[in-house]
Amino acid sequence: MPSPRKRIGFLPSEEVHDIIDKICKENEFSQSKVTGLLVEEALRSRGVLSESLDYKIVNKSTFINNSFKQDPLTENKISTINSDVYKTNKKALSEDIKMMHEFIEFKYFKKIMNENKNVLE
Repeated sequence: MPSPRKRIGFLPSEEVHDIIDKICKENEFSQSKVTGLLVEEALRSRGVLSESLDYKIVNKSTFINNSFKQDPLTENKISTINSDVYKTNKKALSEDIKMMHEFIEFKYFKKIMNENKNVLE
């Protein structure tokens, strides 16, 4: 039976496709699932989407972001044309993601406080 919802076609840039592919392999999720999670996360970070069921199902602590590794910089600064320029430091990425989640929680708290101003007065 067809879904009542319409599909959304998305043709990502090569860079975005590579990142999605790495996340899919690390987490054993489909590209559709990863793309959906990333879209929901982006909308939530903009404050236009509240907590949804799908977001609660995927445990943030088990979602693997270790796909991106950073090679140490070389001393001689040789051009690395064939290297993966999208690799990042796992620890820095983890800290950045933690900070983003804390910021989103702060924005949500701020929104709730603004909605309930009259309770405090």
